[in-house]
Amino acid sequence: MTHRTETLRTHVGAKSRFSLPRAGLVLMAAIAATQLQGCFVLGAAAVGGTAMVATDRRTAGAQLEDQTIQVKAATQISNALRGNGNVSVNSYNQQVLITGQVPTEAYKQQIQQIVSSIANVKAVANEVVVGPNSTLGEEANDTYITSKVRASFIDDKQLYSQAFKITTSAGIVYLQGIVTQDEADQAAAVASAVSGVQKVVTLFDIITPDQLQGIYSNTSQTPVTPAGSAPTTPAKP
Repeated sequence: MTHRTETLRTHVGAKSRFSLPRAGLVLMAAIAATQLQGCFVLGAAAVGGTAMVATDRRTAGAQLEDQTIQVKAATQISNALRGNGNVSVNSYNQQVLITGQVPTEAYKQQIQQIVSSIANVKAVANEVVVGPNSTLGEEANDTYITSKVRASFIDDKQLYSQAFKITTSAGIVYLQGIVTQDEADQAAAVASAVSGVQKVVTLFDIITPDQLQGIYSNTSQTPVTPAGSAPTTPAKP
């Protein structure tokens, strides 16, 4: 199968190996988090909130703003659709990705207007498809693909996996994050080589290497692993 990579800035296609055992572990963790979602949210707020802020390239304010945008968008879209369609919203650095399915083009345009009108939204990528809702099997496959892409990023020594937000819909992988051009190219290549991926679409905020180092100034974190070095992880605050 031919994998395609679409990006606002680059077009990449390359092969990369993927460790299935690691993917299985990541998938099980994702399923466990889904099954215990109510407890997980509380735990993240009470215990992991600081770690989440520290290992994310967004500012703490931007992370909070993204959460606010997602809640507002999800609520307003749900009220507008009234059970018609299946839509997900992911905001990263106020760049909003909308995926899923709706029955008519009019609904798709309505969703676009809703999200665009929310305060502090910088841009909207409306990838909603007009058609029937995805099945449970298709959604499970998308979750599995996301877990495999995440595991591939973790295994790749040139990528700082926590810099990427990964969304999969109908086999299409969407990548968001604040990354350098080299990181963007590498991530797109790695994701496109994962089995089951139909296409990779990147929606990155591209920064320079100097800007990247500036994000991590005055911290003990390692934003990206240099070529030829062993992988590292950010130090906990």
